Amino acid sequence: MRTRFTFVLAAACLAAFAGATPAQGSTDTLKRPSALTAAEREAVLNAGPSGVRFAAERLNTDCPGVATKGVSASGCIVDPAGCTANFIFTDGTYKYVGTARHCVDRVGQPVVMQVDTTTLATVGTVTKFTSGDGDPGHDFALIRISPAVASKWGVNPALPQGGPKGIYTGCGPTAVTHYGHGYGVAVAQGKLEGGVATNFNNAGFGWTGAGAPGDSGSAVVTAGGQAAGNFTHLIVDFRQYPGSTLAGTRITKILSFAGVRLVNADGTTTGAASTRC
Repeated sequence: MRTRFTFVLAAACLAAFAGATPAQGSTDTLKRPSALTAAEREAVLNAGPSGVRFAAERLNTDCPGVATKGVSASGCIVDPAGCTANFIFTDGTYKYVGTARHCVDRVGQPVVMQVDTTTLATVGTVTKFTSGDGDPGHDFALIRISPAVASKWGVNPALPQGGPKGIYTGCGPTAVTHYGHGYGVAVAQGKLEGGVATNFNNAGFGWTGAGAPGDSGSAVVTAGGQAAGNFTHLIVDFRQYPGSTLAGTRITKILSFAGVRLVNADGTTTGAASTRC
């Protein structure tokens, strides 16, 4: 792996309180461990589309923020890791939901999400992911939603902050927002965050903002609601993303890699497009 200069936002916040020098870190700081015990995981997997009900106060901790019914864009993922979903996709036959590559382990792995304010269900299985997760622009996983789950709970492509409305193919700068289920020193539970994206290349993009463990995979959109990509890194490569504190994989790279179409908030779809940044 090539040498990179990195900066971890969450670590920097802690260091600021302690008066210490910010430390280096890895993309793993963006996800949390699974919220399920082995017995709970088995119960959810065995429950099928109906899922398992949990105490509301438990999910307010494990899945802070908005809980829209169904398999939702920006929904809360609790297993195999504590992460956030990004967008809803389709290939014309199945519906899919995305997250970060580093939030999953293998193709065929079941993924558990919150499907209403008190229920966790196995929504589907990992069907494809990028070959690596060590750099921005190569950190995406596609989860095929079970038709039975889609029928029982529904699939909601609308983001809490609005959108998506097509895709962003420009080279910036542009204002962006993300809504994740992470919490930490600098981010309140379920808080909508915003920033300015100034670094776009054909695979990854970087912006200045705030995030925390659990935000991994979050959908990032422009101020106009266009899908920009996902949120995967609290670290930046200062050579490729100068001045950025956050980074992720561009939606154009995601659509090209996954061979699917983005489902917009109004139910229309948008296909892949090229960029020249």
